[in-house]
Amino acid sequence: MSLKRGLLLLLAGSLAACAQLSAHLPGFGAPASALVLPAPLSDFRLEGRVSLKANEESFSGGMTWRHAAGRQELLLSSPLGQGVAELRGDEQGVELRDAEGRLRRAVDAEDLVRQALGVTMPLKGLAWWVTGNPRPGEPYQAEPDGDGRLAVLSQDGWRIEFSRYAQVGGRIFPGKLVARRGDDLEIRLVVDKWEPGQELP
Repeated sequence: MSLKRGLLLLLAGSLAACAQLSAHLPGFGAPASALVLPAPLSDFRLEGRVSLKANEESFSGGMTWRHAAGRQELLLSSPLGQGVAELRGDEQGVELRDAEGRLRRAVDAEDLVRQALGVTMPLKGLAWWVTGNPRPGEPYQAEPDGDGRLAVLSQDGWRIEFSRYAQVGGRIFPGKLVARRGDDLEIRLVVDKWEPGQELP
């Protein structure tokens, strides 16, 4: 399984997890006293760049992610702007269409990634982390920045660093996430453009 395929499956799993977002964050441990967590977004669109490093392999490319009302769409492109894959997800599962037009479907993307790569990726967490929130229902440790936003989050065996916060439409979003698990896996997500409240047609 190539690392590029692994990145596609990672993001596909994030789509499936993100379909379960709600308007509240129930049931997780109390954050640090200075930490102020935003409510998760139900609708958004972001454009950015994503990369994955595993040992000596790496892959990077552009991405456009749209999330709305339990439906997701994510487009991946090469560094030169050529289409790599199109991902769509909802409560029933995820489908992936690659540049050759081949279609793959999965109900449980996290198990699919584990079987394909032999590693566990933070699929459920990434859908929450991208909006500056811990994953609800699971323990975590958090360090706030000077403004009370997430600076460092440890959850699900991953350490995630947040930076480049920016205000868009009255909300504050992280512009960069770096997630690491030990010395073997690193995921970087840089958001170039946030658009809250984007509904899918």
